[in-house]
Amino acid sequence: MKYLVTGGAGYVGQHVVQALIDRGNEVVVVSRSAGALPDGATFLKLDVLESDEAIYELSGRPDVLIHLAWEDGFNHASYKHLENLPKHVTFLRNMLSAGLKHIVGVGTMHEIGYHVGPVFETTPTFPQHAYGIAKNHLRLVQSLLCREFHAIDHWIRCYYIYGDDVLNNSIFTKLLKAEAEGKTEFPLNTGELLYDFTPVDELGAMIADVAQQREISGIINCCSGEPISLKTMVLRFIAENKLKIEPVWGAFPLRPYDSRAIWGDTSKLNSLRARGSTSNILR
Repeated sequence: MKYLVTGGAGYVGQHVVQALIDRGNEVVVVSRSAGALPDGATFLKLDVLESDEAIYELSGRPDVLIHLAWEDGFNHASYKHLENLPKHVTFLRNMLSAGLKHIVGVGTMHEIGYHVGPVFETTPTFPQHAYGIAKNHLRLVQSLLCREFHAIDHWIRCYYIYGDDVLNNSIFTKLLKAEAEGKTEFPLNTGELLYDFTPVDELGAMIADVAQQREISGIINCCSGEPISLKTMVLRFIAENKLKIEPVWGAFPLRPYDSRAIWGDTSKLNSLRARGSTSNILR
């Protein structure tokens, strides 16, 4: 199969591309800059937010599009999310109208907004910031367009990601930066919040699993499915990396929109992975 991965040179994208290549697929990475691409990937310098009707032909007529590209993804309040939204919609429509038959969109739990408990495909969405609003809107438009053009519609919902932390912008990245700057303390909230943490290499494999099958579609949580406290993860990270910095719990108040406990239900992911050796996997 030929996969087009937008943002494939990014933090998550590199791991998705590597997982697809390891399985013998042809992968074209579309990005504004090449970055560190896995061996075997083909790079196409292109800004998908400035696409036209020729984008499907220019990208080699892929069998599957995995759409990861997103500007300012670590800044949830950035106006770029709303400003770029129509350009994402145009890109998807251009691809589908020219013949694409399978889209894998990638979103996050921020589409849900404030929520306590497991997140299912049917969990209502009420995003609380520009990033979540834009992603949730694109999810709905992608579903509409896939129905219009009779294409396979996958929407992957990611949660908290860690690993390769120097390339990330997570709390773990900030811990490493503070340690390197010689700081002795790191202020945090209470640390009692329960989140769903997934290593980035495992997430890459999950996304590849979803993209290589067509029997199970719609929203699919790609995550561990296990709630773990922020405090547990921070203390584990400090110990594993032999950091000297000390966390200061309760230094920051909880924000009203911070979910106290949120994790993904992995029933659909587990089901499609269990079918992985059968004929519905795309080869």
